[in-house]
Order: sequence, then structure tokens, then C-alpha cells
Amino acid sequence: MRSVSLTMFRFFTVLVFGFPLLTAHAQENSPFSRYGMGDWYQGQHIISRALGGLGAAYADGNANNNGQSINFMNPAAYSNLFMVSYDIGLTIDSRTLRSNNPDGKFVSNNLIPSYFALGIPINKDKNIGLAFGLRPLSRVNYSVTQSGRAAGDSIADLYQGSGGLNQVFVGLGKKWKGFSIGFNTGVNFGRKEVSTMVGFVNDTVTYNKSKSTSVTNFSSFFLSTGMQYEFTLKTKNYPAYKTVNKYLVRFGVTGNLGSTMNATQDQANTTYNYDANGAVSTIDTVTAQTKIKGTITMPASYAAGITFRKTTLAPRGLFELWSIGAEYTATKWSDYRFMGLQDQVNDNWMFKMGLSFSPDPASGRSAWGTVIYRLGFFTGKDYVNADGNGLKMYGASLGTGIPIRKWNSYNNQFAIVNTSLQFGKRGSSVNNVTEGFFRLSFGLSLSDVWFVKRKYD
Repeated sequence: MRSVSLTMFRFFTVLVFGFPLLTAHAQENSPFSRYGMGDWYQGQHIISRALGGLGAAYADGNANNNGQSINFMNPAAYSNLFMVSYDIGLTIDSRTLRSNNPDGKFVSNNLIPSYFALGIPINKDKNIGLAFGLRPLSRVNYSVTQSGRAAGDSIADLYQGSGGLNQVFVGLGKKWKGFSIGFNTGVNFGRKEVSTMVGFVNDTVTYNKSKSTSVTNFSSFFLSTGMQYEFTLKTKNYPAYKTVNKYLVRFGVTGNLGSTMNATQDQANTTYNYDANGAVSTIDTVTAQTKIKGTITMPASYAAGITFRKTTLAPRGLFELWSIGAEYTATKWSDYRFMGLQDQVNDNWMFKMGLSFSPDPASGRSAWGTVIYRLGFFTGKDYVNADGNGLKMYGASLGTGIPIRKWNSYNNQFAIVNTSLQFGKRGSSVNNVTEGFFRLSFGLSLSDVWFVKRKYD
């Protein structure tokens, strides 16, 4: 067990230090990321993605086929941790942008890190768990061109942006019988760089091109809380089969009161041209300001959900047979301010539903019978309001949780490979630009018992 633990630790460490490198090579092109804090993902767990985004009332760690995952969407779930657990996720993101006027289509594909997290049971007898990790919350990455005419000449505008918001978090969860409470705190930090490049197209007269750039760095502490309550609806005993089935209900709620991030912005207006290699070469700096102080007001949000599930306690262990849940989330983005200015965003909401089931985990007769199959659906309103018509969002998801634990060895270890496929659309017929998305995600949940006193040498 010691060698397996060392391998897990090394693998986790390598991925954590590779996080900035992976992020730097993600090249999304979404014009919607120009607004607000960009494309907002909240770094959902792979399991949550497969369940349509459920997180408020989700928790595992109490069934052998689940192993345990780190539900950082609701820190109350940390109280279920019973082993040291690593959680790692990666996503292949594909976007298809369609424009009605002018008619056009653009496709982009990206490999994006989803999260790295570590969960530790501080005191299993008192149901206290701790988790910490790193996850991206949003991404800004776009490059949009626009053509027109000014003063009788053709003019070409190029709008570009990059950056995003990330989070380093640590949290605690505590359970009293069926009631759990927890909190996450840490630092939200990021960078947003936007530029506008304007060039005249003229056959007889040469004009210098202009470029306006602003680079904003921001960070702040944050605090979010969550609660869960679970109780048993019904219990059935089957003495002949030595099994006990339970039907349970879990309620969950989580949210934050918003925050204010301190920001520093640099602005510059320059003239430029392209050199022989096609690179931008600055001719002159017209104006420049550095270290402009300001704030970014982040909105309050909340999520509330319910989950019904069935478990069975058999000679081989405790297993979850199925679960079904629903959740509602909302964020008051109308309170958002960037350096004191409003943006083209509005309050958003999302309704989610998810279902999971495992065909025959208790008998162990079939490897596929122990797999957890997941389905989900979500619909709502996006927070970006670029054209004033709002953006409807809807989609579906499916995924699996594949246990790769050896039943006759490593009895104190679990390894679950989680997958998720999300597909959907942002925008409708009332919007000039719509976006279809396709996300394939892979997660690895590794659990192990550490610091066990040796009985034999």
C-alpha cells in the first residue's frame, strides 16, 4: 500500500505543477467571453457535470462503488471523507460559433485543466473532513474582427482578450448524524487583458494603425458555505440474502454573499505597424497610465437541491443502486461592477436534473455491473447579455464512474475513473450569434488510507 500511495502522491504533484502550463495552451475563441468575467464554469466536478451540474445535494464516500470524490461545490460534503483522496480532472472543450449576419461559422477545440483537489478526514469518529485545491472559475479568450468604413476609407477592427479567474481554496466539513455543514475559503485571483486594434485600408495613403490596451490584475479572499441534511425514508431487511436496502433523501443548499476584489489596471494607447515577420511593432505611445487602483464587485449566488437514492448493504459492502436529484441555482450578476463600471450582463438562473444507477454492484458477477451510469439535463438563462435579448442555455449530459479497485487486494484503496460528456447550446433564434458546445471530461478519484500504524515488520 505504501508504494501505491507514493505513486498517487507523485502523480498528483506533477499535475499540480503542470496546471499553469496547460492553462497557457488553452486557446478558446468565444466572443461571449468578452463580457463580465468571461465564460463562467465554476470548475464543477466531473461527477456533477455528468449529472447535469448537480452539486448542492450530492455527496458520496459512503458506498464502495462510489469510493469518494471531493464535492467542492458544497463543502458540507467534506464531512463524508473517510480516506485521503485525490481528485483530478481534465476537459476537451469544443465550441461551434454561428453568425446569422454575416453568415459564418467558427470551430475551436481546447484541452483545459478542470481542477486538482486533495481531501483528508481530520477526524473520522467526529465526521470532520478537510479539502483544498486549485480550479479555474472562468476564461477570457476571444479574437473578433469587424469591417466598416470611416472618412471614405475601409476600416478593420480587431478585438482581442485573454485571461480568466482562478481559485485556490481550503474548506472544512462537519456532520452531526444526518446534518452536515461546511465552508470554503481561499483566494480568487486572475487577470484580464483586452485590446482594440484599428487599421485603415487605403491604396494611396498610409495611415498608422492604433491600439488601445488595458491589463487588469485582481485578487481577493472569498467565503462560501453549505449545508446538507439526509434522512432515511424506508428500510427493508432481507435475512435470506444478508442484505439491507435503504431509501434516503438528502437536501442541500450552498452559496456566497459576494465579494469585492482589489484590482490594478494598466492602460496604453499606441500607434503600431507590422514588421517583416508579421509581428506588431510599436511606433509611438500616445498615452499611458499604470497601477490604476480599483475594485471588481462579484455577485452573490446560491444553489438548492434535493436527491433521492437507494443503497444496499450486502456481504461485499455498501453500494448505491440509484439516485435522482434536482437543483436550482441563481446569481445576481446585475450587481457586478468592473472597475466601477457596469457590463452587458444580467441575473442568471439554471435548473438541473440528474440520474445515476449501477446495475448489479453488490454481487460482483460482472465488471460492467459495478459501473455507475449517469445522465443529466440543464436549462436556464446565461449571465451574458451581449445584444440585449438575453441568452437561453440548455443541454444534456451523460457519463460513467468506473471502479478499478481490486476486490481481493488493496482493501483500503479506491480508484474511480469518472467520465462526462456535455453538449448543448447557448443562444436562440433571437440572437445573431449562437454557440454550440461539446465537452468531454475525464476525472480520476484516488483514495487511500495513510498513517496506519504497522502491526508487522
